[in-house]
Amino acid sequence: MPSAPLTWRPAPLARVRSWLGDWLVVAVWLGVLALVGLVVRPLLGGGSPAAPAARQLLVADVLITLATVVPFVVYLSLTEASRMRATLGKRWAGLVVADESGGPAGTGQVWLRNVVKALPWEVAHLGVSRAIFEVQTVAAVSLTVLSLVLLALCAAPALVGGRGLHDRMAGTRVERASWDGAQEAVR
Repeated sequence: MPSAPLTWRPAPLARVRSWLGDWLVVAVWLGVLALVGLVVRPLLGGGSPAAPAARQLLVADVLITLATVVPFVVYLSLTEASRMRATLGKRWAGLVVADESGGPAGTGQVWLRNVVKALPWEVAHLGVSRAIFEVQTVAAVSLTVLSLVLLALCAAPALVGGRGLHDRMAGTRVERASWDGAQEAVR
């Protein structure tokens, strides 16, 4: 498959601005979850957490994934598959998600892109939960290192104008948007 011309690549600062906007959305969601936790925990008689059994750790992993990672992927996918083709952060930075030819990315491409993009976060959750409870120490370190490697493979290429692992796997790219929401080549 021939590579696209260099003219579509957005400036790295636009990508960083986009990330900051989307992480603000994530921070608001995590703040809501924290407030809910502050209200619900006393009602459940929450004391200090003990090291969980394997089954309890698995339940915690599933609940954390459902409360944090799944909403993140849904937010990214629904906004990028919409007519605007962009999350709130991308809209703020003037960017859109496109397929490799510059047209609108398909819904399946967008979902694949965002599942792969969220993998570092999910793997980090698994590592951190094991580290917090001081169980499976080798797994905790291995998962944390793996999450950092996956994060680098997704984010680092964008900082130099390239496509991250998530975009390569999904056949997508991020490019500048024109004022009417359509893509525009970067000159």
